[in-house]
Amino acid sequence: MEKFDLLVLGGGLSGVSAALRAAELGSSVCLVERGELGQSGFQRRNALFMEKSVTPSMSWEEYGKVLSSETKIYSQALREKLNVAGVSIMEGEGMLASSTEISVQKNIGEHILLQGKSVILAYGSDSRFSSTLPREEGVVISIDEVAKLPVLPEKVLVVGSGLYASEAALGLHNRGCKVFLCHEESEMFSQMDEDFNIAVESQFKGKKIKVLPGKKLISIYKNGEELEITLETGIKFSVHQIIIAGDRLGREENNVAEELGVRLGDHKKILVDDSMLTSLPGVYAVGSITGELTSNTLSQEEGKVAAENALGKKRQLNREWVPQIARLSPDVAYVGCSIRTAPQQGFHPVEGVFDENLNCLENASPPKFKGKYKVVADKRSRLIVGVQIISDQAADWIPMLLLLIKKGVTVGNLANCTRSEGTEINALCEAARNCSQALKSP
Repeated sequence: MEKFDLLVLGGGLSGVSAALRAAELGSSVCLVERGELGQSGFQRRNALFMEKSVTPSMSWEEYGKVLSSETKIYSQALREKLNVAGVSIMEGEGMLASSTEISVQKNIGEHILLQGKSVILAYGSDSRFSSTLPREEGVVISIDEVAKLPVLPEKVLVVGSGLYASEAALGLHNRGCKVFLCHEESEMFSQMDEDFNIAVESQFKGKKIKVLPGKKLISIYKNGEELEITLETGIKFSVHQIIIAGDRLGREENNVAEELGVRLGDHKKILVDDSMLTSLPGVYAVGSITGELTSNTLSQEEGKVAAENALGKKRQLNREWVPQIARLSPDVAYVGCSIRTAPQQGFHPVEGVFDENLNCLENASPPKFKGKYKVVADKRSRLIVGVQIISDQAADWIPMLLLLIKKGVTVGNLANCTRSEGTEINALCEAARNCSQALKSP
């Protein structure tokens, strides 16, 4: 039996992040993975976002070869990082054997039992299909299967909201598909305020992507190669394929974990607290294994939080303080509180918004979306507690803005900082200036 301080079961982004953080803290770590490191997550996130490596005229088959090549490069990079950090990588089928043990069936047939002081489960999840919309080969599929499609559909319905659904809709549009995006929720991003959701929806409409928020799918009728779709409000249209980009289902491995004392929730998801600890002492769970697809940033943060707690530290995950970035056009990013969520954190929120589009020519054709910026502050302390951005540079700015928030930057600090005219920070400063004016209002 091989012994380590920490065992990590699953080599996706959250598992790798946990292993790297634990190794950084000086612990001996073993990561168990049956396939290529990070492969499924990378392809799910990037199946439609290889634009920097391909040409517009490239066929989907050629595109797939580029994706496969990039996936191998990514997987190898993860392996190199783990090797440099001193993490042991065990290839094979792993299974939780106890609160301190993982049983591994190696690819060569050898069976090994690993022991650790703590265990982190990070082996992912599967897509969940509803009884009214069951999976059907090539017809109703999950977002996990997009990378394996032999051809892209001419017309497609993406079902779901949030980062993955919105990115899938835009990615399919960019590859020449006619896209419908339907979700039962009233807004695409529940963590953002209404005005920013309206702006995102406006972007999609400008690209001829049909967004259908707050709509429930009632019926599907096969008519030759097409699917006749009917929504609850009587809206009807036809597509060639449906892609589910939302709900997740726990894997069969979760049943074994449950027998050992790990409590499961709906659809076999593993329940965790804010430290990522399961109901079984010493066993943590991170990534989509807990019931939802997590972004790159959230996957990494969950892995780090779990690793630190597994090694005796005391950390809690606050999802609002993890930067979220959607690769739209332009990008959408947010961190911290929105006007709606700030009161739940004990703040008295005030907002300031700067909309660059107000300065655009109204008769521009097609209309060009420049950018939108929001700063949310606490009225009593005047501290910035949240930021929302729609901009081509949003992904670069949002992590730095989180650092400013954590450092306790006030609205006045940002509004009056020295900057060059015409730069991205200038637009953020204008939003802060508007927020500062709002703070002065009775």
